Amino acid sequence: MDHFFDMFMASAGRKLREYLGSRSLQDYPLEELSSYILKRPVPQEEAALRAAGVDGGIGVVKLANGHQVVLARAAAVGPDFLEREFIADVAAVDSASLPWAYLVIAESLVGIRAVEKHGVDLLLMDGSLYAKALRLVHNLILTREFQNLYYVPELATALYTLSRLIKTAEERGTRLVFVSKDHSFKILKEHVVFEKLGERYRDYLFQRGLQWYSILWIRRFRRELLDLYKAARGHDYAGARLLALLVAQSVTDGELLSSLLPPGHYTVPMLVGSCDAYINYKGLATVDKLVKAAEDRLEDSMILRLKEGFNSDIPGLIRESLEALPKIYLFYLRLRSDDTPLLVELPAEGTKMFDGSPVKAFYPAAKVEDVASTLAAQYRDPAHYNTWLWYAHTVASFKSSQLSEYAVYLKKMAEEVGVARRVKLAWGL
Repeated sequence: MDHFFDMFMASAGRKLREYLGSRSLQDYPLEELSSYILKRPVPQEEAALRAAGVDGGIGVVKLANGHQVVLARAAAVGPDFLEREFIADVAAVDSASLPWAYLVIAESLVGIRAVEKHGVDLLLMDGSLYAKALRLVHNLILTREFQNLYYVPELATALYTLSRLIKTAEERGTRLVFVSKDHSFKILKEHVVFEKLGERYRDYLFQRGLQWYSILWIRRFRRELLDLYKAARGHDYAGARLLALLVAQSVTDGELLSSLLPPGHYTVPMLVGSCDAYINYKGLATVDKLVKAAEDRLEDSMILRLKEGFNSDIPGLIRESLEALPKIYLFYLRLRSDDTPLLVELPAEGTKMFDGSPVKAFYPAAKVEDVASTLAAQYRDPAHYNTWLWYAHTVASFKSSQLSEYAVYLKKMAEEVGVARRVKLAWGL
């Protein structure tokens, strides 16, 4: 008997009514932005490209002493091959970023093998390249999560492995294509809104918004935008509506494009470089400055680990990784009216992300037609949005039954060496 069902009905019903009655997309001037979003139809003819997909999964098993066994695995699945990678480690310090870093390592390593051994034209990677690269860089230079300081070497290894995948693919003539089904970017929305606002107002803030993503992360800029919004409400209704759309965190690129991008179309790619607002605001948008900031965090890591140094040249690995990271072509692909657009990213060969100049602009010269047509041909439905990524997901993702079985064997291993007498299964990731 469920003793809470009546409370569920009352509470969930109330919250859903509030949500459905809240501000809708119709309250924002979306149609005014339609001409600013450059788009193209997906080519009908599929490119004859040999493709494969890479995906991974992570799981965590807690030991009785509070430490964790971190498990990460990944698979590369192609027309005639399956490559696997598995990483297990014991984490003495709890950190949300460590399992994710091992996942990046596992996916990158298995991707490298797929490129080197199987000669694919397109290697489809699950997730966002920009999000992975910038999250790793942030974790190397920031102290927002204290536990991350302990794992600076592992985070540096993840960044290095990701950069090696990009470099190996470029050397072997393989195009890396990062595909995200679930995404919450607002990079396109902010760009077109700032472009339109820049036509209405002469304010440096809107030029900064065109260059950086996202100035809303900087408190000073948030306050200035709020002041502009308050002032506009009194004399510029249209401008106030645009500012409200800009600040609305619930309106993502996917929400915007579900209204403005027709099915069977993709947006003209944007060229995205070192436009991260925090990095630029702190004046860190060059390799030298980022390495210096990472060295400070590495020193903190050595203190926490009670070490005088590390066996490998970690600052050298970080420098090599940052110098290898390219700018990114980013576009959205919408294939069905009842599905949200896919986020698609490709490394822009011959470019460097951290060259000191922020870049964020539409780049019509980017050649992505064959990628768009291939992804369209491999699309089945919202659940099976890509053939090879779906196969890789079914192979690599952790199922609760598998994680439970792993926990049983970990318990036996731990008891054999006297480390612990009890193993608890954590919430699956």
